[in-house]
Amino acid sequence: MNTRRRTWLGNGLLLVVAVGATLAGFEVILRFALPQKLYRYPHDLFRPDEEIGFVLNPEFSGELKTPEFRTHLAINSLGFRNAEIAPKPKGALRVLVVGDSFVSALNVESEESFVSIAGGALAHRLGAGRVELVNAGTPNYGTWHELRVLRRFARSLEIDVAVLCVFVGNDLEDNLHPMSAMVRDGYLVERKSVSGLLPRPVRAWLQRHSMSYVFLWNAWHRMRDWVGGRTPNPMDPFKGFLTSGGDSPIEDGYRVSGGLLREAKDDAAGLGIPLLVVVIPQEIQVYPEQFTTFAAGVLGSDGLARYDLTQPSRRWATLAESLGLPTVDLLPVFRARNTGPPLYMRLDGHLTVEGNKVAGEAIASAMIPLLAEKGSVR
Repeated sequence: MNTRRRTWLGNGLLLVVAVGATLAGFEVILRFALPQKLYRYPHDLFRPDEEIGFVLNPEFSGELKTPEFRTHLAINSLGFRNAEIAPKPKGALRVLVVGDSFVSALNVESEESFVSIAGGALAHRLGAGRVELVNAGTPNYGTWHELRVLRRFARSLEIDVAVLCVFVGNDLEDNLHPMSAMVRDGYLVERKSVSGLLPRPVRAWLQRHSMSYVFLWNAWHRMRDWVGGRTPNPMDPFKGFLTSGGDSPIEDGYRVSGGLLREAKDDAAGLGIPLLVVVIPQEIQVYPEQFTTFAAGVLGSDGLARYDLTQPSRRWATLAESLGLPTVDLLPVFRARNTGPPLYMRLDGHLTVEGNKVAGEAIASAMIPLLAEKGSVR
């Protein structure tokens, strides 16, 4: 090997080592100082389902680990994060709770979810064994998926009351595109693959393990507009969500979601069971000071007046109430407690133990009159 080739190889090796050491140091800094949200679900937590698209994998057992928490996951034979369901005792009432990741609450232990908290509150008020709550929540579900869960299980489980939980942050999108997610190689992913310089399996591995990759990926996507000569408007993500302007995808989402709620109401009526709708707000709605400080700096006080943080919850509640469905809007409940312990996890974005506690107590109170309708609760 001649001297020039050895020099090139040596310099190349030195460059690889330097880049690797820099990325390793950057990874350490991010993990301690600025944690990024990696893909969080463990392998084989989900499995494909021909009708619903995907479900939690029956009999799965494992852990969910992120920079904020470590929780134990146990999925029963029906695909619920719930204990195995025994035959219903005579005189007892059973409630099926459907929803997305806020209901399954994988970021806290099962007994800390608001479904468990509501069950405990009802047992305290009505007596142990009188009411059983079944947690049928599944991450990435929208009303479209939840309607099908109700149809699949309400009759066979002898449900007396159904609770349908809505998250205003993404349920409109989930209802417009209910089959946008799929299970691939044991992981829940977007059905539409995103092109990139690296092969898809490599990118998928990095999304699960590398905060440096996630940070740089997000930074690049924020920079693309600047590189292309376009000046991004920081208020764009909030316009359709918080303003009244007839944004077509948003309005389509409400229209489709209203139709799904009507189907759920009709199905419940056909089974002779009441249906309670629970509206779960986004964090920015609960802590308005954070949004108003940011938005005022961009828009000024006059422009800020066009943004209504209560609008998403109010519109969902109006959809349900216009159908005659009893509704719990958690936004005023959470705002009344927003000076205490945090209700949302900072990085994960789901409810903390305290947030689940507040939600569970409010939902239990709303369920009392519905349970009384069934005749076994006084």
